[in-house]
Amino acid sequence: MSDDGIAIKLNAEKEILNSQMLKFFIFIKVIGNNISFPMCSVELRRHWSKFENFHMMSLGMNWILCSFKSEEAMDEVLNDGPWYVGGYIVGIDKWSSSFNPNSFKCITAPMWIPLPCFPLYCWDEENIARISSRIGVPMFIDGNSLRWGKWEFARVCIRLNLENSLPNGVWIDGIARRFFHLVEYEKIDLLCFHCGKVGPDKKVCTEVKKVDKAEKMSNKQDLVINIPENKNSDQE
Repeated sequence: MSDDGIAIKLNAEKEILNSQMLKFFIFIKVIGNNISFPMCSVELRRHWSKFENFHMMSLGMNWILCSFKSEEAMDEVLNDGPWYVGGYIVGIDKWSSSFNPNSFKCITAPMWIPLPCFPLYCWDEENIARISSRIGVPMFIDGNSLRWGKWEFARVCIRLNLENSLPNGVWIDGIARRFFHLVEYEKIDLLCFHCGKVGPDKKVCTEVKKVDKAEKMSNKQDLVINIPENKNSDQE
């Protein structure tokens, strides 16, 4: 912004034209550290080999922009998954003018969540879907979860909004009792255990800043300043 605070007015017609050109574009973010663009390009092209004529380009800050020739191909990529690169989950969303490379706003990812030691009287498709809907949008359940002899844990794929804090469990009210059940998240490398969100650096996490500020205030209160006493010189 200039010193006088005057904003530049953009050409609205050009903005609309550019937006129309971007209507089959998606943003991609691999939720992992040090994943190079060439590696992302190779693995995603392998995953999406049935779609022809799509193009990927690096936007910096580990963001990738991918264009498709048809809305059908784009929607299938958005609604399918989970997608992985190097074992890390891929966050993905349709292009929007509100895109901010410093934020995960509107970025979602299909993700598997295991529910270990799941109570057997909750073990059916409807109740598993109800429980997982507290965390995200249920997509489908691992077929092994509903088979006899495969009941070590339930496993369901849900679509998560990566901007939201991810709970470490959910409260369940069943016929026997009300209890808290832990939830696990598969292949998330950048989950902040302070704020529960994906991606934030510890240096910029708001919850870490609150704790650091509280500790500094506490240290200031505990600090004792020792002022040496004035000693009168001996008089003869």
